[in-house]
Amino acid sequence: MRSVPKKGRREGAGFDEGGEAGFTLIELLVVLLIIGILLAIAIPTFLSVTKSANNTAAQSNLQTAFTGAKTYFEAANQTYTGIETSTAYSNIKQVDTGLSFVTNTSASTTSNVVSVYSGGTDVVLVSFSAPTKDCWGIEDVTAAGSTKWSNGGTAIGTYFGVVRATTSSNCVANTFAPPAANITTSGFPHG
Repeated sequence: MRSVPKKGRREGAGFDEGGEAGFTLIELLVVLLIIGILLAIAIPTFLSVTKSANNTAAQSNLQTAFTGAKTYFEAANQTYTGIETSTAYSNIKQVDTGLSFVTNTSASTTSNVVSVYSGGTDVVLVSFSAPTKDCWGIEDVTAAGSTKWSNGGTAIGTYFGVVRATTSSNCVANTFAPPAANITTSGFPHG
């Protein structure tokens, strides 16, 4: 005669389905270990992406400020003279109300604060990316030999530059001087 298994038991399974089911300590530790490994991979990637995004924000804000500065230049009879005044800031701020402008000796401490310097025939705009401590700048030269960046070109044109990983927590338009290797005429330097 064949024996009938007790209710709640499978023959040959070796476990009781009728009791409390749960995870063992080893299973929980394995799950926590997997989550820890995934976080160890994801967090540095996330931080890298956010740093890159802050650099992109600084560059974008400079491009917007430069558009406002060029508008000012055209409206002021082909000169940047007076662009550092609060009246001019309100004029160039109309391009993007999310930007703040400070004078040439005041510092940009975040990507949405632009420090402005002008020698009349040129303008320097700089913005600071706090997470990477990179200072990004644009100089527009409208007369030969009037460049502010001592190691930049002397020809008329627009120059883009960066000072990477500064020891400061800000950057100032009046003293901004990127290395020659970090100055281009075709857009912001990469890398």
